[in-house]
Amino acid sequence: MANIKFYYDETEHSRSLNLKTITADEFYDGFVTAIVGWDEARESELEQRYRAFEERYRSPQATELKSTALTKKQFRYGFYSLTKANARLVHDFLCLFDEDMFVYYSFSSKVEHLIYRLFDQYRSVPGINTDLMKYSLTKLVVQYRPREVVEAFYGDPEELIGKLRVFLCDRIERNRSNPGLKYAETEQCQAILSILDDALPLGSVEWEYYTPLVGFAFYLSEHGEIDNYELYIDQEEKTTAAARELEFSLVRQVDSKECFGIRMADMLAGIIGKLLKAIRAELTYRSKEDELKKHRFDEKWFELDDARLGLYKQLQKVLLCYDKCWYKTYAGVYSDDLAVLIALLNYLSEFEDASKLRESSGGHAEEFNARCCTNLVLHYERSKIKASWEVDISKPGNLFRPRLRVSDEPMVCNVVKVMLAEDGAPLVVVRESGKDAIYVLPDELAGWASLFAHDEDLAELLFPSDVQFQIVNGCHCADIL
Repeated sequence: MANIKFYYDETEHSRSLNLKTITADEFYDGFVTAIVGWDEARESELEQRYRAFEERYRSPQATELKSTALTKKQFRYGFYSLTKANARLVHDFLCLFDEDMFVYYSFSSKVEHLIYRLFDQYRSVPGINTDLMKYSLTKLVVQYRPREVVEAFYGDPEELIGKLRVFLCDRIERNRSNPGLKYAETEQCQAILSILDDALPLGSVEWEYYTPLVGFAFYLSEHGEIDNYELYIDQEEKTTAAARELEFSLVRQVDSKECFGIRMADMLAGIIGKLLKAIRAELTYRSKEDELKKHRFDEKWFELDDARLGLYKQLQKVLLCYDKCWYKTYAGVYSDDLAVLIALLNYLSEFEDASKLRESSGGHAEEFNARCCTNLVLHYERSKIKASWEVDISKPGNLFRPRLRVSDEPMVCNVVKVMLAEDGAPLVVVRESGKDAIYVLPDELAGWASLFAHDEDLAELLFPSDVQFQIVNGCHCADIL
């Protein structure tokens, strides 16, 4: 395949996670990145189209069109709140994308990053699922923002444990007022209390730049058709250094004013980030009494005309439908806001037009809440399953090993052998056109691979065989035919 050019940018960047940063009114927990890419042969055509788009919407005194042109208040109720002019801007921007482009985006929780550092010593303790602990505690801190706990992050570790205990016990006590609604949260608090013992002082409050790039390496590993690529990053020394340390083949740092691809990634990241911030504002409790009630979206989110409903459908195509693969989206353990955004895109895309949406007027908030709860419960249950292996980023070559590209469309492969790599990665040998190729399987299939890797007699009996791989209800499945 020809050379592919990728462009990286981010939004909601907090370079230092200090007390002032986290307690600021405008602080948002999520760090969002977006990467857009295309065949180098299309560069000139796409640049002309993007410059024409910019000319329509850039203010006369500006040298470039940035996502900051779309203000936070414009997204108060998602796309419903957009002015007609900004709705046209978003529409024309999303129309620049097509099925032949590459799009990757990621979400990282800043609070999860801090909690990971505080309780890093638990990673090797048998019987403790650190991912589940990170998810539960991060969710509680993000949702309630207990200032005394946040302040203790940066103080004496022993004081932090005490503050956490008080906070968790208080939540358990308050939840007694509505045990049915708060059962799962109370269970999470009790689980954390049962293992809460020691915390490590925060050695550093600086942000780390590896996670989004690790996800992008996995994304590339699912695209065996990409032989050569270049990665362009906006002027950000630490991101560029991280990309080079992870051994991406060609990394270049450029000025967004001189690179339309960076500006395109900036606009996409900005739209995603502003929708996520609006979702977080909608889900945040506004009072102590509010904490004990069922929380629903305001119905304004669903009072859409055809133009604004169309924006959600366009965004769904870009983020979820074009270039389907598992690592098109990458997130940490805690990514509830992103899960809600994806649920919103899928929910609204089910309606043919605004008239069909209005036919169910008055009931969308309740129905969408049920949809979100189902998705979040599934995500929480998956967090309970401790991964049997983890990629060691100190060995970057492992990041780029070819991965089997599994989607919601069934795919049948002739599997010759199933085995485990030295680092525990689940592998399959697939026969393609008379040649054997080795692929890393999705993490969820590690147990499936381990079964055959440790039972040679069973493996010899069953393979070679055709195996159907598919994502069903968010879970990876492998069925021997």
